[in-house]
Amino acid sequence: MPNYGLPGVAIGQRAALVVGAVAVVAVAAGLLGWRVATHGEELAGIEVVLRTERLGDGIVVGTRVRADGVVVGKVTGIDPAGTGRQTVTLDVDRDQLAGIDDSMTVDYATSNLFGISEIQLRPGRGGAPLRSGSVVDLTGPRSGDAADATMGALLRGLSTVGDQALVARAAVVLDQLATDTEAFTPLLQAMVVAGRTVADHQTLPPSFQLEQLGTALGGVAPFAGATVDVIDRVYRIDALREDRPRFDATVSMVVEQLFPALQTMLNHAGEQFPAYAAMAVPLLSAVANAVPDPQRSSAELTALLANLRSAFSDSPAGPVLNVDVDLRIAPVPMIPLLAGQGVPR
Repeated sequence: MPNYGLPGVAIGQRAALVVGAVAVVAVAAGLLGWRVATHGEELAGIEVVLRTERLGDGIVVGTRVRADGVVVGKVTGIDPAGTGRQTVTLDVDRDQLAGIDDSMTVDYATSNLFGISEIQLRPGRGGAPLRSGSVVDLTGPRSGDAADATMGALLRGLSTVGDQALVARAAVVLDQLATDTEAFTPLLQAMVVAGRTVADHQTLPPSFQLEQLGTALGGVAPFAGATVDVIDRVYRIDALREDRPRFDATVSMVVEQLFPALQTMLNHAGEQFPAYAAMAVPLLSAVANAVPDPQRSSAELTALLANLRSAFSDSPAGPVLNVDVDLRIAPVPMIPLLAGQGVPR
């Protein structure tokens, strides 16, 4: 059996050469296809280096690069470039960098709701066109051209704002609210006590009270109208509108002469009144002693007036005393009074 033969396989030298050649061609074609598939993008793009002082969260090798919302490349390397600085190597498509030059700005932003980061290239003004190997320096004066808007930066900013602003302000607001509430405590207590007092001492039903309140409010409109009418009448007084000097003179006389004179008179009366009051005290005491028992005197005087009133009766000629004289047993001096009338036996 030849050296290239296999037991149980019938194959010749020529067939073996053909099979080997086909296998070599297949392997070469596979290697070429893998090379093109894995490095074709690099061969079609240019390499741009970003030198920056900040690197957004989630920016790693393989992170996508966008320009105007279109994916134009990816990150192929991230290396330190000294204290606080990094170099980010980008592999981008030259044909999709319209308007992008070395004056561009860079945003580290999130590409979706899951917070996956990416690099967005923004066009600048007056820069040089990008070439393979171009270095864009975003340090120093241009450090503000690299903005970090990733999810991590947003969360850190939110926590900083919440810690430095919201929490402190909330503490101040709560303290002020507590102080104001404590200041209003007496008012609230007074309202509660007033409501309890009204509820404990209320004897009339609310419907009746509301009815009376409505009746009282019904007089507000006439009262307001009358007030306005009085003001209008006062405004229309002729002396106020036409003879203003005379009115002013009258007011001045009342204020400057009448009231001071009345005050002087009352002052002198106040000084002299105690003497007259002392003189009236004995007289009033005598009158009071004349009636030691006012209730008994009042009752007796009332009975006397009642008896006196019953002794008279009204007649066309006036009040007549009701008197009956019995002369059947009259003494001798009463006979002349009969005036010749017969005396019954």
